[in-house]
Amino acid sequence: MLRFRPTPSSPTCLIRKTSWTASWPRSAGKPGKFTTSDLRKIAGTALRQLKSRGVKKFAFLTREGETGPAAAQAAVEGLVAADFESDKYRTEKKNREIQSVSLAGFDPGLGANLAAAIEQGRVIGESQNFARDLINEPSNRLTPRMLAERAEAMAKEAGLNIEILDEHKIAELKMGALIGVAQGSAEPPRVIVVRYTPANPKPGAPVLGLVGKAVTFDTGGISIKPSTNMEKMKYDMGGGATMLGAMRALAALKPSVPVIAVIPATENMPGGRAQKPGDVQTAMSGKTIEVINTDAEGRLILADGICYARKLGCTHIVS
Repeated sequence: MLRFRPTPSSPTCLIRKTSWTASWPRSAGKPGKFTTSDLRKIAGTALRQLKSRGVKKFAFLTREGETGPAAAQAAVEGLVAADFESDKYRTEKKNREIQSVSLAGFDPGLGANLAAAIEQGRVIGESQNFARDLINEPSNRLTPRMLAERAEAMAKEAGLNIEILDEHKIAELKMGALIGVAQGSAEPPRVIVVRYTPANPKPGAPVLGLVGKAVTFDTGGISIKPSTNMEKMKYDMGGGATMLGAMRALAALKPSVPVIAVIPATENMPGGRAQKPGDVQTAMSGKTIEVINTDAEGRLILADGICYARKLGCTHIVS
């Protein structure tokens, strides 16, 4: 976790304990078109470049006119996201670490608003990195059951409510679309349900549903994919990982709207029990689906995920 503290004599804030991805821009563009998004990218790029050169500490001076909370949040998001390293399983790792980054040039009169913006940027950046870490896991180290365990650990740490539906509960709920995708794998499916309930919900607020696809490995099933680049199909759970990262952030940011994440998790494998092109599955909604291509697994599991989110009371859904 990043730590920061305001320095007493200046608007500079110190972000501690970071270890940081991007390419050095030739230009920040025209001043009139400069946005906080540009600031986010520049902050991350600066950190990656300096880290690669063995720098341990540096100061990031914001651009003139970009000294408010939105700019501070963007800079911190960029710095924290750039801290992510994907060398988790490398035998030999490069021993590079940024120890601290000082943010300079922000308006000292903002006080608590500036500190809150920096904290929000840290939470969002760290939640992005949490999702990226899950996405980069090889499929033998992140099966549907392992993903559920990782989600449980995150929820416990963040103070979120979580329920894991196993293959028996999934069958009881008649999630035939998800079962159809999962039946070719020796790994049983899971449905991960994470709930954020605000302490003081906004009257009349919608219940937001986040439904994310988590196919921890997608071979395409019987309609098997070409072997070239198939190793990248470990990334097919990126939607589910993104929703878990969003829930992690929501737990800390504490919006006034209730949110429920529903993440159907499975593998899509060409086993002896795998569904075949031409098979007909009955989704949780009761609708029948003819499977023409078994590599269309995502829309199948999302059909059951969205149906279940609606059953749980979600009024608005992001998928």
